[in-house]
Amino acid sequence: MLKSLIGASIAAMTLLGGVANAADVTIRFPVEYALEITPGQANQEFKRLVEERSNGRIEVKLYPSGSLYKGLDLLQAVLRGDAEMTTLISAYWSAVAPKSAVFELPYVFPTKAAFYKAIDDGFFEKAYQEAEAKGAKLLTVLPFDYLVPGTRTTPLREPGDFAGLKFRGLGKTNLAMLKLFGATPVSINFVEISPAIQQGLIDALNVPTDNYMIYKWYESIKNVTYAPYYIAFYPWMVNARWWNSLDPELQTIIQEAAIEVAQKNRAVAEAASDKALKDLAGVGVDVHVQTPEEIAIWAEAAKPIWDEFTPQIGDELINEIQTYRQ
Repeated sequence: MLKSLIGASIAAMTLLGGVANAADVTIRFPVEYALEITPGQANQEFKRLVEERSNGRIEVKLYPSGSLYKGLDLLQAVLRGDAEMTTLISAYWSAVAPKSAVFELPYVFPTKAAFYKAIDDGFFEKAYQEAEAKGAKLLTVLPFDYLVPGTRTTPLREPGDFAGLKFRGLGKTNLAMLKLFGATPVSINFVEISPAIQQGLIDALNVPTDNYMIYKWYESIKNVTYAPYYIAFYPWMVNARWWNSLDPELQTIIQEAAIEVAQKNRAVAEAASDKALKDLAGVGVDVHVQTPEEIAIWAEAAKPIWDEFTPQIGDELINEIQTYRQ
């Protein structure tokens, strides 16, 4: 009898202890990519900082590699409140915030410094106002790298080299550019890339440089051209209703941690990109960095995409983003 009472008491204390130590807030944080790539490492650092600085009041649950949601399903999950937070690549957000396609225009940010300045100036908040009106709030921007084209057999030196390639693109703007250059655009989620390469469904793709190494795509993709025509970044989005319900103290902890991690990730991502280019060359990939002359030729060939998407984006944002290209 005594043993039973002692056992029951211990069980009750354990249960109460578990309740007492439970987090006040749980952040479900699904992403499409693996935690091993640069943005995934940033997400892990965010989790560590938030849980530490909140003294356990906040728990961050990461769901990598599309394990919970992916693509537009992930975007909709955040808008519904089925996920509190995500860093989903920008192209998906233009489905609900059409003006944000301004960031997908070819060669819109000729340097990463120009891209960082646009973040720091608050330009991204203007472009994502439509998303906020539909239930998502932008905390900051997590930078990554240019989405650089890689091919199985055809080195890309001029726009005409795209002709006939089955090319995985991302977002309507990028797909339109690929089509303009003569490729056959293929739209697939990130998690579908590996099987698409293995099955020969695509001949080429646009991804950040370290992806080629981490996912071992260099085994099939033998040519990579470092062309700064499309910068990959992740709007750090939260569900607006959930965000507005939070204790202001917790909001501060979350937002400050996100901004800190995103800013630190600039140098980390640049270093990872530089290393990946060297590593790719080391495993036999033909790595070509575009010359200024090639950039000028490709940018001129892609000008019709600017004309096509200006009515959607609006003259105000188009004119303002031009100031970062000077």
